Amino acid sequence: MRKEILIFLIILGVFFVAGCVENEGSDEPEPSIPLEEVDKEGAVGAEETSSGAKSDIANVEIRNYTYIPQNITVKIGQTVMWTNNDTVLHDVVGSGIESDYLQKGEKFIYTFEEEGTYPYICSVHPWMEGEVTVGA
Repeated sequence: MRKEILIFLIILGVFFVAGCVENEGSDEPEPSIPLEEVDKEGAVGAEETSSGAKSDIANVEIRNYTYIPQNITVKIGQTVMWTNNDTVLHDVVGSGIESDYLQKGEKFIYTFEEEGTYPYICSVHPWMEGEVTVGA
């Protein structure tokens, strides 16, 4: 009887461990995060400068649960574009910045109109931190 219980527990443990392993080959986002409708045609939150012309865009990549680069410096009126290259959902939140959840390949664009320091995080993974410094 003890042998059968031990075998059952070992098999149960194997299934538990297999269920905890991330499925690297899947392009599906984590299902535990509610998806909001996201503009599939372009970037979410795209803005233009006060003159109406698009400014130079500084890129931040979201990859391996990290903002790359983590800290970026831009000029007043410059736009930053975050692109999610992870298979899980991420967002950009803080200091007046608030994106929708971004699926793999989706982008969020924000134009900084005032000088200052703008720290932000991913609200789903709060250890992910970044900062935009805006100067003249």
